[in-house]
Amino acid sequence: MHFQSGCLLKLSSLLSLQKLFSALLAVAVLAPCASYEPADAQVVKRKLPKAGFQSLMRPGPGAAGVGYSGGQTVPPGSSGVHLVPGLDRGNRASAGDWYDPGEPDLKMQWVRWEPRRMPLRVWISPGLQLPSLPFQELKSTRVNTVAQMCFSGTEPNPFSSLTQVNGWTDEMGEAVCSGIEMWKPFEQEGLFSFDFTGNPREANILVFFNDNFAGATEPGGISTGGYTCAQAIPYAKIAEALREGKNPRTPPVVMELSLGVNSTLEKLKAATAHEFGHALGIKAHSPYRDDIMHENRVVEQLSQADKNTIRRLYRSRTQWVL
Repeated sequence: MHFQSGCLLKLSSLLSLQKLFSALLAVAVLAPCASYEPADAQVVKRKLPKAGFQSLMRPGPGAAGVGYSGGQTVPPGSSGVHLVPGLDRGNRASAGDWYDPGEPDLKMQWVRWEPRRMPLRVWISPGLQLPSLPFQELKSTRVNTVAQMCFSGTEPNPFSSLTQVNGWTDEMGEAVCSGIEMWKPFEQEGLFSFDFTGNPREANILVFFNDNFAGATEPGGISTGGYTCAQAIPYAKIAEALREGKNPRTPPVVMELSLGVNSTLEKLKAATAHEFGHALGIKAHSPYRDDIMHENRVVEQLSQADKNTIRRLYRSRTQWVL
């Protein structure tokens, strides 16, 4: 009796489970799970990061060239959208922050313009591009080539044979002016001064453009936003010439900006401000990603450290000048 009673209880339980399973199956057929939706029907929207600038400078002897990038190894310290991570001052930031502006090719000795050269003359070409060269040759040849063009001949425009970059607009020239003028407030502190000129022969700093630097898939290609070439000269040599009553003329600084990389006016302005910092004498890059002189990030304003660094440079005596 007890055994039969137990069998009846199990049988009734099985019938109940069968009814429950049938009910669940009916619900599943009527309302299929959302996970059965094809994967291609699910759209995920992402906000793409802005492009950065790659580390491209290769230290070497002779004329120094510094781009919107540099060859130094930047220690890790912050994350973000950078090809090379930059340090983040974070809570350690202070009003006295600065970084070493020295020239890597001169064992980090400092270089700046002499007071007698003020005001510096800046000539911005109307979108002209210099003859294309492999990126690795710019540092050793660009300054001499441009200086020879400037100092020879008698025609008003020594660059009349150069062609204009495709897509050049007057707005681009205005963006370049705005980038350079980020450094204008330091005139009020008596550090340096500069004016724009329409005569390239009298210019101390000349600005040219290109689509991209030669070698698109190599260092110096589509990731290079700008490059600045200059020759540092021992001040002792200049002082000796002045004592002899001579007025030595030094080669100009040559800035080149890529319109392919700097595809917006905002990027072009920021790249120009960075390159003009090099032209003024900040040769090394800042390791901190919030500084406009960081090698690998679009920064739109001078940081407090940028300001402190240019002040230290121009309030110091240097053995090398531009």
